[in-house]
Amino acid sequence: MGLGALSMLLPSPVSNASAALIDLDPPLARILRYKLLIHEEPNARSKNSGFFKYDDVISLPKLIHVENIYNKKVGWYQISPTEYIEAAWVQPVFDRLNPVPIDPLPEGGTLGEITVPKVLVYLKPNVRNIHRTFYYENNFWVLKLEYDEYGRPWYELWDDLNGLSYYVPARTVHLTKPEEVTPLSPDVAPDAKRIELDLYKQEIRAFEYERLVFRTLCSTGIRDGLTPVGRWMTHRKRPCRRMVNEPANPNVYDLPGVPWVSYITLFGVAFHGAFWHSNWGNVMSNGCINMKADDAKWIYRWTTPAVPFDQYFHTEETGTRVDVMTGYGGF
Repeated sequence: MGLGALSMLLPSPVSNASAALIDLDPPLARILRYKLLIHEEPNARSKNSGFFKYDDVISLPKLIHVENIYNKKVGWYQISPTEYIEAAWVQPVFDRLNPVPIDPLPEGGTLGEITVPKVLVYLKPNVRNIHRTFYYENNFWVLKLEYDEYGRPWYELWDDLNGLSYYVPARTVHLTKPEEVTPLSPDVAPDAKRIELDLYKQEIRAFEYERLVFRTLCSTGIRDGLTPVGRWMTHRKRPCRRMVNEPANPNVYDLPGVPWVSYITLFGVAFHGAFWHSNWGNVMSNGCINMKADDAKWIYRWTTPAVPFDQYFHTEETGTRVDVMTGYGGF
C-alpha cells in the first residue's frame, strides 16, 4: 500500500499532503497509550473486552468514523466485528529496513529518519542499551556510520539537547535525500504565501495568492493562550528537535527526534510532527501545533525560509506569514 493510500486511512481526512509512492509493506499500528481498551462498540462508554499495551505493534485495522455525543466525527479502528480501539491513540507505521551506504556520510552529518515502528537505543554500537526507544518518523542528525565487533553497521545520532551521541542499527534509518526536502512552490513570491491556523476548528489552511493549496487538521494548546493568537511568521526551522518540558511546566515530557519543526514565535511555538498521539482536530499540546509528520514536512518545505540541506538549523529575519485565529471571525 502506498503512503498516499495510507493517508486516506488516517483520522484527518482533510489533509492534502499525500505522497504517490508504491509500497508493498503491510501497514502496521503502534499503540500510544499505556492501556488502550478494546471496546465492544465504537464508543468509549461501551463495555471493554481487553486492552493493548503501550508500544504494542499490530496489523493496522480498518478505520471507521462515528459521531460522538457532541456530534463530532471521531475515528475508531475495527479489529473484529465486536472489537474497536480509539484511533486517537494509534500511530500508523511501517517496518522498513534500509540499505547501508558504501560511501562515507557527508562531513558534519546528514538527516535521517527512523523507518521501523520502534528501535532500542544504545550508548555505543551494540554496547549498553540505555532504556530509550526511538520511533517511526523520528528525525535525527546522523553523524557517522560505525561497525561493531561482529561487523554490523550502526549510525551515530546526535542528541541536539545535551550534545551526546546515541546509536541505533543503521538499517533502521533512512538517510534523507536532497530531493526529498526541496522547497515547494519556490516560484511563488514569499509574500504571496500565507497560513491560517483556526483554533476553533483545529485546522491549518495554506494559501498561494489567496488560493487554498493545503488543508489539514492539527492539535494545538490544551489551554487558551498556549498557542498565541495573532500574526506570526515561520522565521526559523530545523528538521528535528529533542523537546523537553520547561522546569515550571507540570506536564513532564521528553520527546527526541520531533520531526519538521517550523517555529512561529521566539519562545518556541512551532508546527511539527507528532508521534505520540493521532488525536487530530482536538487540543493536545503545550502550545505547539501538532501535526501528522507528512503534513509537518509539507509546511516545512512550503514555507520560507528554505533550509539548506546540509544545515541542522536555519533562521532568517522574515518568513511565511501565519495568522493564528480564534475561529470566531478574527484574531
